[in-house]
Amino acid sequence: MKKTFATFFSPGPAWITGKTSREQPYWTEHAAFMDKLFEDGTVMLGGPYADYTGLLVIVEALHEEEVHELFGHDPFVVHEIVCISGVHEWLIFLDARQKQ
Repeated sequence: MKKTFATFFSPGPAWITGKTSREQPYWTEHAAFMDKLFEDGTVMLGGPYADYTGLLVIVEALHEEEVHELFGHDPFVVHEIVCISGVHEWLIFLDARQKQ
């Protein structure tokens, strides 16, 4: 059974300070990668913090190792634009989407 993971990313060595996520190198490739994961239901939510000091992606996966393996193919990770700073299984107790 799949679990929910909060996946935290920090700017990597290749992150260009002063530029937004969409202005970073490999944005187009990263966006296509993330869109595919969103379309297949792996990524539930994701995006940068408003100050661009990091990113948060909520993922459905069997285990933490699967999350690391998955993002090991993300062009932003491959090219060190960002790096994974933490993966934590997340137990969702409240979810407004379930009311709809």
